[in-house]
Amino acid sequence: MNKTFMSGYYQGVIETAPATLSAAKTEQLAITMTILHLRHAGINITSIHDFLVSDLHANERLVNKYINLNADELDNYSSPSYGNRFQSIIILILLPFS
Repeated sequence: MNKTFMSGYYQGVIETAPATLSAAKTEQLAITMTILHLRHAGINITSIHDFLVSDLHANERLVNKYINLNADELDNYSSPSYGNRFQSIIILILLPFS
């Protein structure tokens, strides 16, 4: 998977996040959903971490906090405030690009 696509996914989450979310919550959402998506695509944890921190300049503390969680735990961080409906919208938006 190329970095342009991975960057687009992260940016897509940020751009379509509900307007009621704070910047910190939006970044948390983008990080957790990107980790989930890239893991599902078979990208290893080290590559995901390096990509988020080095290429996207995501908050390293948040990346380190979420990088080792399993899919269910990550879902808990991305779902309560935002709902699975939001995740479905992101997937539908990005599906043609995968």
